[in-house]
Amino acid sequence: MGTTDSKGREPTRAGQRLRRRFPAHERGQFAVVFVLAAVALVGVMALGADVGVLYYNWGQLQKAADAAALAGANYLPNDTSTATSTAQSYATQNGILSSDIITATPINTNSQMQVTIQRTVPYSFARVLGLTDGLVKVTAIANVPAAVSTVNGGPGSTVSCGGVACTTSSGTATAGSGATGSGAPFAGGCGSSTGAYNILPIAVDNQTGSLFTPGTTYTLNRVDAGNGNGPWPDAPGNWGLVDLCGQGKGGGSAIRTALANGYYGELSIGNTLTTFPGVKTGPVNQGLHGLSVDRVAGPSSPGNFNPSDPRAVIVPLVNFAGCTGQCNVTITGFMAFYITSVSGGAVTGEFVDMVVPDSTGSINAPDDGAKGDVVLVH
Repeated sequence: MGTTDSKGREPTRAGQRLRRRFPAHERGQFAVVFVLAAVALVGVMALGADVGVLYYNWGQLQKAADAAALAGANYLPNDTSTATSTAQSYATQNGILSSDIITATPINTNSQMQVTIQRTVPYSFARVLGLTDGLVKVTAIANVPAAVSTVNGGPGSTVSCGGVACTTSSGTATAGSGATGSGAPFAGGCGSSTGAYNILPIAVDNQTGSLFTPGTTYTLNRVDAGNGNGPWPDAPGNWGLVDLCGQGKGGGSAIRTALANGYYGELSIGNTLTTFPGVKTGPVNQGLHGLSVDRVAGPSSPGNFNPSDPRAVIVPLVNFAGCTGQCNVTITGFMAFYITSVSGGAVTGEFVDMVVPDSTGSINAPDDGAKGDVVLVH
């Protein structure tokens, strides 16, 4: 008879084969190896779970940093304090706790906003390996891009094409293909309230714009038929007004409305505008008075204005050469201007640098202060 177990039972043939292949001492070693492998496997799984938590937090922080940098950069290069506070506010609105470290700093001569956020994330499973927590740190940098080539052409503009920019490189929507001053191919118009939009229906001669420097007071429009208030080339009968909203046919009331409310159509370099000749002292005073004198007190210097201030306006640069009376002029660029006073039909203020919302920047556009939409570069 064969060998029996403790209960007098004979081992099965499979058991006999197993015993012959793996003697008792080897079966013990196998058990030890299995336990050690199981411990290692559990450790790897624990690390994987905590790495997943770290990655989730990194995604949260990076999105918040991106949003904060983009929001803050809209106030550069002038209002650095508001740029910083806005960036910090956007970060907290996007889930960043007060215990997280947030730094928002304008860099590169105030042309970029850098936001850095870091968070300590406690481990759960990795504690068995002696690891208590991990540090997640992210950085985002938003850049104020080159000069503007198209205004009111971004996805947030009134004339956007279903939430995307109307002017595209594919040529499916070419600015300037419609009627003069229409913001073609989508008709624009003037707003319905004072300061609604910041595109002013006043043009500046491109030969004048190159002479403007920040911190110096200028008269935006020509107010007499002699030397004028500024180095304008002769353009008999013109005082800077252009017909953007059809105000040329609406009389003084339409002029006041166009100046006070601003234009919301898409305009690009190369578009053609029609001048609106003649002295319009009363309508100019009345239309722009609400943007300056009747508003809350402006900054001590236009150098630190808030871009949402309705006195911060964008005007097209055009070529007035050879223009006598009513004529068509071509947009060659855009200028940012801060209005400080309006008197006797003259609009006075300073040349400034300013980001224009829903605009397209181009390195080929002349840089006269109007900057394109901010973009993430890191």
